[in-house]
Amino acid sequence: MTVEVPRWQALWARWRHGVALLSFGAGIGSFLLIQRQERVAQALVFLLPLSWLLAFAEPALQRLAERKAALRLSPLLAGYLTQALHQESLFFTLPFFIATVTWNSSQTGFIVLMTALALVSIIDPLYYRHVLPRRALLWSFHAVAAFVTVLTAAPMLWQLTTTQSLLMALAMMGTLSLPVWWQLLRLPSGRRALLTAAAAVTLVWALWQLRAAIPPSTLRVTRIVVTDHVDPAQKEPGDALTRLPVSSLSNGLFVWSSIHAPRGLHERIEHRWLHNGTLVDVVPLDIAGGREAGYRAWSRKQSFGDDPRGAWEVRVATQSDQLIGVVRFRVD
Repeated sequence: MTVEVPRWQALWARWRHGVALLSFGAGIGSFLLIQRQERVAQALVFLLPLSWLLAFAEPALQRLAERKAALRLSPLLAGYLTQALHQESLFFTLPFFIATVTWNSSQTGFIVLMTALALVSIIDPLYYRHVLPRRALLWSFHAVAAFVTVLTAAPMLWQLTTTQSLLMALAMMGTLSLPVWWQLLRLPSGRRALLTAAAAVTLVWALWQLRAAIPPSTLRVTRIVVTDHVDPAQKEPGDALTRLPVSSLSNGLFVWSSIHAPRGLHERIEHRWLHNGTLVDVVPLDIAGGREAGYRAWSRKQSFGDDPRGAWEVRVATQSDQLIGVVRFRVD
């Protein structure tokens, strides 16, 4: 007996992987729009949290559909919808993180993890055999998708600082991880609820400790140099220096950086001066978003201690310790 496959199902099976490509393309397009016309990009990014809310409500919608025949959806359709939402969230936000990651840092691991999850969402044997049937793993995908969505959308939609956006994303991650722990912990109800809440709080705490490995998705360094002078009128640096003698430090050094941020965003960043891996100075700087080439700001260091020889680096970071960029030089 031959079972006729609905036309929509056949079309979706043929073209559903296009969702990932379209989402990735939309992410790239939105990233480019952010550099030219942030208002348009805000409208595009606003769609992402709305689509995630649909995924969050999926279990309730399924129960409603089971009670009302007119609303009944096949499990396959629900699976397709969930997969599409995960693809949209992961592939849409990936270009933002790729553009802002500091590759020679722990942030590379974050990009590798995001890319792996995005690929799992489009490989049907993995997604339908291992993710969709396991509620704990499925809700883990929901939690990660919501986390990266909030990190990307919040600074553009509400001009939240990177720290505020990170805290909001962590709160979302903790909330959506509750079903994960509930599924994993097979205990009596009272203890199960208590340990579920404790596990969610522990997860949020652990991610906060690892925040330096999370790229600030809407802040990026367009240029950073070490130089011996800056033109304050033109706000432009002198020649970039990578190796210099001790004698050239008598007049001090500047680190000049240009940081791109969304229009309307006001953020405090820090230039953190390190000598041979030890933090020796922190200079706070206030930046404003909107300039296509990035907001230009610099710090100056005049005191280098008794023996300044060795490896120096200046890390550009948010107040929540998320690394934006780094520049290195050596004193002989």
